[in-house]
Amino acid sequence: MDRFTTRLLSSGHGRLEDQDNLFTPMRMAFAGIVLYAHALMMVLPWPVLGAWAQMVDFAGQHALNAFFVLSGYMILASLRASRSVLAYAINRCFRVFPLLIMVTLLTVMIVGPALSGLAPVDYLARPESWAYFAGVISQVHPTAALPFDASGLQAAQSANAPLWTIRYELMGYAGLGILMLVGALRFKWVLPLALLAVIAASAVFANSAYAGPFPEGVEAGLRFATGFLIGAVLWDWREQVGLSWALIAASVLAAIASIGTPFHQSFDILATAFIALRLGYLKTPENRVWQRIKGVEDLSYGIYIIHWPAGLMLMVLAGHIGWQPGSTSIALAMTGVSIALAWPLRVWVERPFQTMGRKVARGTWAVGAISPPPFPKKA
Repeated sequence: MDRFTTRLLSSGHGRLEDQDNLFTPMRMAFAGIVLYAHALMMVLPWPVLGAWAQMVDFAGQHALNAFFVLSGYMILASLRASRSVLAYAINRCFRVFPLLIMVTLLTVMIVGPALSGLAPVDYLARPESWAYFAGVISQVHPTAALPFDASGLQAAQSANAPLWTIRYELMGYAGLGILMLVGALRFKWVLPLALLAVIAASAVFANSAYAGPFPEGVEAGLRFATGFLIGAVLWDWREQVGLSWALIAASVLAAIASIGTPFHQSFDILATAFIALRLGYLKTPENRVWQRIKGVEDLSYGIYIIHWPAGLMLMVLAGHIGWQPGSTSIALAMTGVSIALAWPLRVWVERPFQTMGRKVARGTWAVGAISPPPFPKKA
């Protein structure tokens, strides 16, 4: 291999388990970008137009893509390290559902009565309130509106709009688990082949007038599957495909060159993946400030799933006191309230249930579950 190729493919990957990386503050930043994009939607008529709104939406869409890239990268690392597929599934369920259940309960019990004008006891006695709860937790209808909405808020068309992405995250988890369970992940070419199939399907979809069921769902599924699989492939092939700045520049140029073609979305997500992972492993000065940034508590999941109901409550309050919030003021208020809620939920819900999940996953019945090894044993 010549010197240029060696430098082009130089690793740049670090060790996830060392925690000496910027992935947690990056996830917090991505959650903040999405929050601000949603703050615009809270105060402005839909669809939100204008150069600034389009730039914020652009950043928000790329933040979502980066979330899925990092998820595929880290979840495959977790799966490879798991002692069985069942143990992996237990850890994933204890990671996602406890906080989702708690936030949805808070939405039903607090946001629902506030939007409806009904007394809390009366609201909670209605079966429709719990039908909403079941629809969200099952992910059958994650972005449903709360019943009995009398607020008149356009944003209340969904009680928790960001939850639409969780079903695709769960699909990614399940897909990797199934591939491991059937032994497909013994072969490193399986994930690249799956990625190429998804990219081809995305190109066909983009170049055709799809008239089948759930067109928006199909489009989102292909988009997030691309990001998730790119992340997973980059983890599995980290010794062969590095994060050099030259490779990043090439991916950005490919994304620009592909504008107007059916492959633009895939190249765009690929460039996002290289940039996000490179920044995540960026070497930073060894000083107190950077150590605190790296050690920030990971509130990204809590902020992501609670900021929309928090925004609805703020808009209800604004209506009562005559406050006319702008996008910046509502974003700052949403950030403050979301962090104030996400912190105790992290301490009292996320952490305890993650610890519980790890304990359950270490049980004999979970560890002993039939699961093929990640690679064939060498003779």
